[in-house]
Order: sequence, then structure tokens, then C-alpha cells
Amino acid sequence: MPPIPLGGTPYRNLTACRPLGHCIWYNLYMRRYIFFAGFLVLFGVGAGFSQTTAADSNVLPAQTVSKASLAAKHADSKLNETVLHKSVLNYSLPAELAEVAQKCAAGEPDECYFSYKTFENAADSKLAAAANLELSVLSLQRGLVKQALSYINRACELNPDDPFMELTRGWTYLAAGKYKKARKSFDDLMYLTADFEYVSSSKTGNALSWYLSGNKEKSAAEWQYLYTANPYNISFVSYMLGKIAAEMKASRHLAPVFLQQALTHDSKNYAAAKLFAQLAEKDKNKLRSWQYYATLYSLDPDNKQLAKKIAKYSKEFGNKSIDYLFYLRLDQPIVHELPSTPSPKIKMALYANREQTPQELQAISFQPSGTATVTDEKLGEVLRVPSYIDKQIVFNPLTGGVDLQNAKGHIEFSAKRPFTISLVHPERTLLIKNAQAENIFSADLSDKELQGELIVVPTSGGFMLVNNVNAEDLIPALLASRVQSITHPAALEAFAVVLRSALLQAAEEQKDRPYFITDNDTDFKFKGINLIFKTLLDASKESAKIRLTQAQAGSYDNCGVLTADQIQNTADKPGYIFSPANVSKYLLSNPPADLYSRPQDPTQWSGIKWMYVYDEKEIQNRIAYKQNIGKLRAIMPTSLTPNGRILSIRFEGSKGSYEAKTPQEAAFILSAGTMRSNLFDIVPLYKGKNIKSVLVRGYDTGFGYGLCLQGADGLAKKGMDYKGIIKYYFPNARILNTTTGTIN
Repeated sequence: MPPIPLGGTPYRNLTACRPLGHCIWYNLYMRRYIFFAGFLVLFGVGAGFSQTTAADSNVLPAQTVSKASLAAKHADSKLNETVLHKSVLNYSLPAELAEVAQKCAAGEPDECYFSYKTFENAADSKLAAAANLELSVLSLQRGLVKQALSYINRACELNPDDPFMELTRGWTYLAAGKYKKARKSFDDLMYLTADFEYVSSSKTGNALSWYLSGNKEKSAAEWQYLYTANPYNISFVSYMLGKIAAEMKASRHLAPVFLQQALTHDSKNYAAAKLFAQLAEKDKNKLRSWQYYATLYSLDPDNKQLAKKIAKYSKEFGNKSIDYLFYLRLDQPIVHELPSTPSPKIKMALYANREQTPQELQAISFQPSGTATVTDEKLGEVLRVPSYIDKQIVFNPLTGGVDLQNAKGHIEFSAKRPFTISLVHPERTLLIKNAQAENIFSADLSDKELQGELIVVPTSGGFMLVNNVNAEDLIPALLASRVQSITHPAALEAFAVVLRSALLQAAEEQKDRPYFITDNDTDFKFKGINLIFKTLLDASKESAKIRLTQAQAGSYDNCGVLTADQIQNTADKPGYIFSPANVSKYLLSNPPADLYSRPQDPTQWSGIKWMYVYDEKEIQNRIAYKQNIGKLRAIMPTSLTPNGRILSIRFEGSKGSYEAKTPQEAAFILSAGTMRSNLFDIVPLYKGKNIKSVLVRGYDTGFGYGLCLQGADGLAKKGMDYKGIIKYYFPNARILNTTTGTIN
């Protein structure tokens, strides 16, 4: 989301607060202080919990020590780095079932289901137990809750010592709304294992079961353990604490604190942003309400309830409403000048929405840091603009053309065909600012500083802007919009190569179009050269003229243990074998200590391991944009990658079904597009026949193809150079030096 304007003053705060990405107000210690000083007292949580910290808490409750030898063996385990990153999971699967699992990945859900059924009564108890486990997972996806319970109970009977089966039983009971039985399974699990992966998941299940059954105090106690002990799901836990606080009068004032933390730790927590907006409205904080509802509406523009909120606050703030939204505003160019490197031209459409459609603008201002010329494609040069002089480009609905005006509003040039604004000296820059559009929620309307030419293309209802710029000049700015905490030069150089390759590929494939990419492209994010710093310039220069061939260049921010291409981001092999149940097991797993993309801050794991809860009504409403399927009753993946990433989902309702045929569409229906990746599983929470809410548990970001940025940084810190990093993530690629023509 675009940053907060600061009254029109020159601004270059690269850590600006955002509605779905707030400033970090509290570090880990402050989080704990706030929690223990206020939350525990107000919720009336027992004194036994008030002594728990991440450093000294026992993994097991004390009463379990004497009830099972395995539990007793691990009872003294401290929650330290070793415990936190240790995984006890294995993905072994009988050979017979491994063959069946491939039918699930191949988009044959019915064939997959009935093939597993042929093994549910196998003579081999281990084989039968594994088949029943898989059938339970598949049945829950189909909305067959009773059958899911029958299968998982059978699996537990056949293999009573398997903690994952007991854990799955607990979650299945939770999904069915049988909260007391769910808690019994979660508690029984403690007698089978003391390993943190299982303990954390069982406590999460217990916390949800207490909350859904109406006991907020006991739910808060479970969330408290997770809040202090488990950094992986800190955003979700903070959200639930905020939700409970909001529902309890005595602790109502703590809700914004926890919701702030939820968004700090995971900017994509849609539910937290929504609740924050609702609380702000109740508190009559009109400004915050407007900002949050505007953010939510930009994600879900067809939402009628959000549309009503937007109409209300737009009327409240009038013409000034856009000034209160989260857009970066600059008075003057910041960079002023930057060396320009001759290279293939890239045409990038500006102010594009998330569907990558350029916004139709009504007006914009520009200011060059050096003399600029305005050139008509037929008339030639028609105007010169001196350095640091503001000009306005305004759509004229009376003429259907575009007017170029001075600061006093006097028209100096008009056109109905494209014209170009160019800098006399190519190292100089151009600031475009104060963009106005009919739909201010479609795109990030922040100010941007540019290099190269600005092409103004009149349209039927406004105009479009295209930046025609050297590829090498663009790369540092694209790096700046994505790298965030990536600091190692070799990782930055590797990413520069990937961006260069993708840019040149786009230029080749889209050469006949008016633009090749947009500033809101899946692979390219452009927020202006004003975000560039020296390290990025050096990285781009160091890797100049190097590009990939024989590979589809792409990237994503965070990676778990396995990429979509089965490339490992850890030195130890996880031994992963795909099956529907093993996907859930993998999502349960702790990120290992040697994970290349491991963040330095243990509370910043949301890009690797995450959890969200979504309201059934919102999902139904988004499906209704396409088709009315009635009450939501099942959510079934219909197509998967070989390692379980979801490609398509079928939503079953009381009046029909709808299939989201792309990961992007599935993400929009489930979460207004805020889900981090397509590697997730779904726990539907039922009330009777209908789904009331949906819990989603996921791993990493993006689609898992190409360069993992955090992983590249980790490999660089281990001593790998940028060519080695590229070869690691693109093992089949060739590295081409465009100057020498050499390939390696």
C-alpha cells in the first residue's frame, strides 16, 4: 500500500506506516511488557501463566509428566533455539499410496478419493491407517464432516501411537464444531509427544476451541502461551488477542495494541485490518476509519458494505479525502541526477492496478530537475520546461484532449495524440506528482521520480502515462521496491540479473504493444528512483550485461524448505513425499535452523509460515460476483502442483458450485488477494452443514518459482557469489554475457 502523505512536505521516509503494513512500534520485549502488564490482569489469566517466557517456559504442562514415559522424557525440554527449529516430522508413505497421491496432484480429486478407499481396510494396519488419514483430509475438503471423523477415528485406532493422526483428529473435531472432543484429542496428544511442532499446533487448536465455544478467558490463556513462545504465528495470535480484547469490555482498550502488532508482523493480515477499521469507527476516529476502509476497499472493490463506508467517509472529507490516504507526496525531486547507462529501452505503464491495467488519469503535475522538452509526434518540439518548474497535465472533457498548463492554470499546449516529455540531459530526473484519477482506489497514486522519457497517451476518458527508460537505469529502482531486508551484495547482484533477464524478455515478447510492463507487474514493482541507494546501484553495475537464457526469470520474497521446483532452501533434506495429509504435515513443520531464508529477527517469520482466518460471508460475497452458490459448504482443491501447491479450488454451496481456476482468483475469493502464496491447506470451521469461517495455514510467499530473495541472501552470507546463487535457483539456465557473447 502507498505511504502516508505528510502535509505535502518533502518526504523520504522509507519505513512509512501503512494500513496493511505498519511501522514497528514495539520490539519483542515491548510486546511482552505490554502483554504482561495489562492483558493478563484484565483477562484474569492465572498466575501460573504469568511466569512463562520464551526463554524459560516448559514445552509441556506439568501435569502430563507422570502420565506417559515419552512425555516424561521430554518434560524438561526448554523452549530454546534447538527446540524451536527442530522438526520431528517424517513424510514416509506406503508405496501403494504414493502412486494414488499423484492422482490428487494431477487434478483428479474423485479418482484420488476412491483410489484411497481401496486401501481403507487393507490387511496391513499401517497401510490402512495411512489410507484412512488421507481419506479424512479429503472428506473434510469435500464437506463430508461425519465421514472425515469416521476415517480419522479409524486411523487412530489402527495406529494409536502416531501423534500426527491424533493431532488431525483434534483439528477434524474442531472443524465439525465438537469442541470438547477436539480439546480431548489435543490434550491426549501431549501424552504422545512433547515436541514443539505438535505442542504449538495443539495449543492453537485448544485456543480456537475455547474461543468458538464462548470461553474467552481460557482461550486467552492458550493464546498467551503462543504469544510468548511461538514466533512463527505471532501475527495471527496477536489478531486473536485483539479480537478477544475487543469483545471484552474491561480489555477493550488493548485491542488496537494487539491489532497494531498483528499488522506490524504481517502486513497482509486482512482480518486484523478489517477489525482495526471497525474499532476505529466505534471510537469515532474518522480519519483512521477512512484510511483502513479505503485500504480494504482497494483490495475488494465490489464489496457493497465497504462501498457504503467509502461513500460515507468520502462525503465526510469531501475534496480533501485523497490527501488523507496513504500516498507518498514529494515537493521536489530527491535524486536530481543519476548516471544513465545506454541499454535496451523498456516501456513501463505507470499507475497500474493489481490487474496490471494502467489507471486512466485525470490530472498530474511534473517537475524536471533539468531542462525538459515537450515533443509532439507530428509537430516536433512545442515547449521547453526549465528546471524545478511545475507543470500540470490535465484531461479536458470538453475537448476530449489533454492540456498542459502552467502553475496559474494557463494552457500552454493541447493534444489529442501522444506527446513526450524528455530531459535534455539524460542523467537528470523527472518528478511526477499529485496524480488524480476517477477511481482513487485502483492504483498507488504516490509521487514517483523517473529517469528517461515520459509519454502521455490521451484516452477517451483521460490519459495514460508510459515511462520509456533504459533497462539498466530501471533495474536499481526495481530492486529498491522489492529487496527490503536483503543486504548482501551477491544476493542483490543475483536479483539484478533476474530482473534484467525478465525485462529484456518482456521487451522481446511485447515489442508491438504500447507498453511492455507496468509498475504493478507480478515481477516488477516500481515506486520511483527516489528509493534507490548506493548499494543497489553497485549491484546493478556489478552484474551489468549478464542475463539468463533457457529459463523463465522470476522471483519471490520468502521461501520455505522446498520451492515449487523441488529446490531445497536448506542443507538437510526433508524427505518430503506429496500426499494431501503430508501437505498439512509440511505446513505444521518448524522452519529448520539451517533454512537459508531464516530471518534474523525471530518475530519476523510471517513471510515463511503464516495463518489467517476468513469470514464465510465475505468469501460467499466474492464468489457471488461470479455466481450465486448459496451457503458455503465445502472448499476443495481441484488442481495441484506435484508438491501440493494449489492451482485451482472448487467452492461448493447449497445452490451450486464455482471453480476458481487460477491461484490468483482463488486468493482473491478467499482473502481479497492478501494470501502470501499458493502453498496452504484449509480448515473449514462448520456450524451444522454450512461453513462459518475458514482457517488457512500456509508457507512462504509467491508461487515458489525462480529466485527466492531471502534464500539468496542466506546463500550469499554463506559465501556463494551471484552466479552461484543463480545456478542454485535456476539449475537449467545458461548465463549469457551480452557484451562478449559467452555462455556458461
